[in-house]
Formats: sequence, C-alpha cells, structure tokens
Amino acid sequence: MSDQVGITINKLCAVLKRRIEISNDVMITLSLSRDEFKLWQEQALLNNVKHACLHSPFYQNHIPKQLAQEFINGDLTSFSKLPFTTRDDLMNQYPLGLLSVPKEQVVRFNESSGTSNGKPISAYFTQKDWLTNNNTVAHFLSSVLTSKDCVALAVPYELAGIGQDLDRSIELLNCSVVALGALTKFCPPERMVNILKTAGVTTLICSGTRALYLADVAKEQGICPKSELKVDKILFAGEGASKAKRRLLEETWGAKVYAMYGMTETNTLAMFCTENRLHLIENRNYFEVINPTTGSLQERGEKGELVVTSLSSEAMPLIRYRTGDFCTIDDLPCRCGNPFRVLNHMGRTTDLIMVGSKPISQLQLEDAIMMHLPSSPYYFSFKAKSDKLLIGLTSNNILDTVHSNIAHEILRRFEVSVEFTSIAKEKFVHALRTAAKPTMNNFLLDDEDANE
Repeated sequence: MSDQVGITINKLCAVLKRRIEISNDVMITLSLSRDEFKLWQEQALLNNVKHACLHSPFYQNHIPKQLAQEFINGDLTSFSKLPFTTRDDLMNQYPLGLLSVPKEQVVRFNESSGTSNGKPISAYFTQKDWLTNNNTVAHFLSSVLTSKDCVALAVPYELAGIGQDLDRSIELLNCSVVALGALTKFCPPERMVNILKTAGVTTLICSGTRALYLADVAKEQGICPKSELKVDKILFAGEGASKAKRRLLEETWGAKVYAMYGMTETNTLAMFCTENRLHLIENRNYFEVINPTTGSLQERGEKGELVVTSLSSEAMPLIRYRTGDFCTIDDLPCRCGNPFRVLNHMGRTTDLIMVGSKPISQLQLEDAIMMHLPSSPYYFSFKAKSDKLLIGLTSNNILDTVHSNIAHEILRRFEVSVEFTSIAKEKFVHALRTAAKPTMNNFLLDDEDANE
C-alpha cells in the first residue's frame, strides 16, 4: 500500500470516528432526564451566546459590549436583556455576515427561496452542526419509520436544507429513499405518482397542499391513493396544516399524518412523536414565547411569537431570533415519554389577513373553509373586501349548502360576513406545479378573480 493511500485511509477513518463521536453525543443528550437536561441546556446556552459574542462579526456589533462581557465572564443572568435578531438582520448580513468559524470549517451552505420579498437568507453549518441535526431528526423519525419503509421526498433539494437534511436523516435509519424533489421538469407530478406506485413508497414527505394535489393527479390517472398505493404515512413540512386539512389527508390517502417544523436559517425546530404531538428540538435550541408587539415574555402557556436561540450552532449561532410564528408551548409531560416540551403552532404573524379591523389567521381560515368542502379538488382562495371576506371556490364546491356552512362557520369564529365567487381550477394547478413550497399564499384572490 502506498503512503498516499495510507494517508487517505487515515483521513477517512478520522472523519468516520468524528461522525460516531457526534452521534454518541446526541444520543447521550437525548437520554438525559428533564432535570439533567435543564442543567445541560443552561451550560449550552451560556457557551453558545459566549461563542457568538467572541466570534460573530454581526453579534459583536449587535450586542452592547458591556452586556456581551457578562456572558464572556460566564454570567447568564441578563439573557432576557439581549436584543432580538430578525429576518431583516439575516437578509442584511447575506451571505456570510454571521459566520463565526473559519470558512473552511463550513460543510453545508443553504439559502431560502427569497420568495417573500425577493431577498434570500443564507444558513451554514459545520460538520458538528449538520450531523447533530441529522442524528436528532433521525431519532424522532425512528418513532414511526423502520428499515422496511420506502420514503419519497417531494420537498425542495436545491439550496434548501429541508430535502438534504431529511434525506441524510432517513438514510441513517436504513430506509429506502426516493428523492423526488419539488421543482423539476424531470419529475413532474404525474411521474411522482407513478414512482409512488412502482417503488412501493410507504411514506410521503411534502407539504400538505402538495399531498392533496398528488392525490388528485393519481385519481386523474385512474389510481386510487387509498387502495392502490402503499403510502400509509404522510409527513408534512414546509407549511402549517389545519385540523381540517389533516383530516382530508388521512381520508384521501388512508394514511397517518405527522407534522414537522423548521426553517432554513434554524434547520429543524420541532418533530412529531408517537402521540402525534410536536416536540421542540430542545437539544439544539432554547425557546421563548414573546408578545409580538411589546417583545416582553409571555406568561407560561400564553400565545405569542416563538423566539429561538441556538445551543449547538458553531458556524451560525442565532441569539433570540424572532421566527414570526404564533404558538403556545406546553410543558406538561407527553404520554410518549419525550421530556422535550410540546409546540402548538398557530401560523405566521405575517399571514394575518385584515378584514375591516379584524385580524384573521390564514391557518384558522383554512380550517373553517376546508372542514366544509365536500369533494376534491379542495381548492379555495380569499381576499379581504372592505369589512367582508371574499372566498373563491372551484366549480365542484359551488353549492348552496357549502356556501351556507362556510359562511356560518366564519361568522361564528371571526364575526365576519362572507361573499363567494367562482375560481378556475387551472390557476391552482399552475401554482401547485410551479411553487417549491405551495401554501395558501399561492392562492390569494387577485383583482381579476374578485371581479368575476
């Protein structure tokens, strides 16, 4: 064996050894009791804030020097006085303004789609950052996946972390992985459905909206999703899903539906358990809930905006990052035995629609509408029209009883009156075939629809 081959083998062995060490560290942390974990978390929080204060160019300017020195000296007392980090900060620091390690230590670089305002944000990870998340996600996935599962990922792979992270995490469980992707002419929805059938896919991962659309595509091809496909689990990511949408997914596919939650800039934030509740990934992040207007901490169990501080991020530590998501956090023990607290996700602060002076959550609106849609396709759109809500439905759900039921539900929940209009199915299909992460924002009524 040549010296060069020997050097290469030694390097590979070192990499594999490091991977095993990271995996063991994750498993040890996840096996701690709640009391043991709180002690670990406090030290991890201090270490990561200290790391950001010492090594992040952004936080060296963002955090007052006197306050930063307290954390450098090992004092966590003033944590709630630290300034928030916002999405605007991340956009302004694009691409590497938050980098806190030498660039050569970065093994993964991701970007958001930038679809909200045309400006992307970036996220970067060291080997430890990336593998810690992979192993944590694999731990949660193992509650419902086994090596017998064939998993199809119909989520973004290009630049986005979601497809890449889930791909690696599922691979750790020795499952078969089918990388469908989200936006590719090479694998359009019709081909996706065909692969679900021919590969014997048991688990589909995508947004709830996309899963409903793929069921429609299957039906158009003469395939019954419930009886002719083997999909018995749907893991949805990339958008929130109301109770009504989850029920429709379960009925349409004959599958158990589970939720996941995360962001490009934070990676995974919450994962499901056997009780189908969302557990916060507390070995990677520290979570707070604040009043979105005042920034003050909410009382225990009170609704507010989720704020995230990373605990184990070397490359891009985040301190008190405002996610823009409404939630409550439940710290009562879950029957699954997982000691991590439970997240109740309630939609985004930016997704409120104002009808007159009344703010309405799009996620709650989705629930009120979809619970009364009797047949697929389950498409709808909406628009505030003065003090009324204009709702568009496709022809299959233009029925007096449907209108009456939806109008009554929305009046009961939101004290808002409703008008209805007809919308073309083709507009929805176009959005679903061209959006990386199809959500209700793809389906807002435009002026042309509203005048029809």
